[in-house]
Amino acid sequence: MGIAALFAASSFQTIFAAPIDQVREVFQQVSATPVVHAHFEQQKKLASLNKTYVSKGNVVFSKQQGVLWQMKSPVQADLIVTPQKLVQKTQRTMSQINVQQSPYGSVATLFLQLMAGDEKALASNFNIVNATHNAQGWAVTLTPKSTLFKKLFNQVNVQGARYVNQIVIQEKDNNLTQIRFSQQTSQPQNLTAQEHALFQLAK
Repeated sequence: MGIAALFAASSFQTIFAAPIDQVREVFQQVSATPVVHAHFEQQKKLASLNKTYVSKGNVVFSKQQGVLWQMKSPVQADLIVTPQKLVQKTQRTMSQINVQQSPYGSVATLFLQLMAGDEKALASNFNIVNATHNAQGWAVTLTPKSTLFKKLFNQVNVQGARYVNQIVIQEKDNNLTQIRFSQQTSQPQNLTAQEHALFQLAK
């Protein structure tokens, strides 16, 4: 399913197995930047076919709008993810999924939740079993809690520093999805007219 095949209550301490202070520090750091632009490379390894599929492009995260994946290769396509909808757009076609009515929509919002540092949303779907945070960066390991994600994932590992640098998803059937982010920047803070128009498609 391409890119979509993926970001403090009183009960917070009981929700997460990892040290609460480490978890909070990580999510506070990630959520501190309202807009992030980056390059991404996704490698999806399918164990049954012994093949790895690579896709590359640019990603825009907006805390107010959602996540915009602009794939440049092997094909050109835009994937817009908001808390409400997932929209995939090419030059000739456009399709949309209601996030609440599709497992693929729920998976896509994982990236939105991670990049937003949305600890409450993540807590409803995952257990955070390990978290480290030091001067060099941070790392978080999640295991699925909800029935939906248990059917799809074994484990999710996220690493970063100021921004999210890498997401590795260990899927069922020994499949693996790895997404690496580079050239991250918080500038410009305002979306372009084209980016804003794409986000409006998923409202």
